[in-house]
Amino acid sequence: MILGSKLHTVGDTRRWTVQYDKWLGNTATIAQVSVTSSSTTCTVSTPVPTILGTDVVFYLTGGTLGEQVTVTLKLTDSQGNVKNDTIKFTVIAP
Repeated sequence: MILGSKLHTVGDTRRWTVQYDKWLGNTATIAQVSVTSSSTTCTVSTPVPTILGTDVVFYLTGGTLGEQVTVTLKLTDSQGNVKNDTIKFTVIAP
């Protein structure tokens, strides 16, 4: 599912939070998550993606002007359900 389109400024490192509270079942928790970028210049940076309760937090860094980047999130919950999401980023000038 496409979660949306966002802007990312060239060279910035920005923290992003994706909330999964409405997707998770009542007793489910996030068991694992992976977050990857389609770009070699605009990357998911350290610290690595983090699970904070029902939220996933990751940092996006770098990028070249005008670049179109797709960030893919793959989440598995404690009940074995898998959710795949994407966020589209456009890299803009400062």
